[in-house]
Amino acid sequence: MFLFEPLTREDLPFLIEVRNECRDFLHDNRVFTLAQCETWFRETKPDFHAIRYNAELIGYVRLSNHDPEHASIYVGADLHRRFRGRGLARLAYEEFLPLLKSRYHVSTAKLEVLSHNTVAHELYRKLGFVEIDRKKGFATRNGVPVDSIVMSMRL
Repeated sequence: MFLFEPLTREDLPFLIEVRNECRDFLHDNRVFTLAQCETWFRETKPDFHAIRYNAELIGYVRLSNHDPEHASIYVGADLHRRFRGRGLARLAYEEFLPLLKSRYHVSTAKLEVLSHNTVAHELYRKLGFVEIDRKKGFATRNGVPVDSIVMSMRL
């Protein structure tokens, strides 16, 4: 049903479309151009994975802060707006999280979600993530300060 494969340069137009469209729910809400995205991809070699559902590209998973010493890694995902609201994010996470344990040899997945992103926060709670920290007033959206909620889950 789901396939997770390393994001390629060819996927970048899709990535930047999704990223810019959902940017108000991301910690960095700047708009980026495709050229900027290509430079970022080439220079940083991010650990992103395309999410394919029935062979169609529907989103991507972001991995960062891999900490082998503490056996943890940060995870996040963004879906194209055409695929939201159908339960696909939950299903994708349920298939991807066990892969973290085997591929990255971690026992803990962590993430951060902005407090105004109530849909994602509720999804993470349902998946088993628990709040471990809160960065008060981390960002401002529509003139309102929002917190960054740090969540963790044992794999």
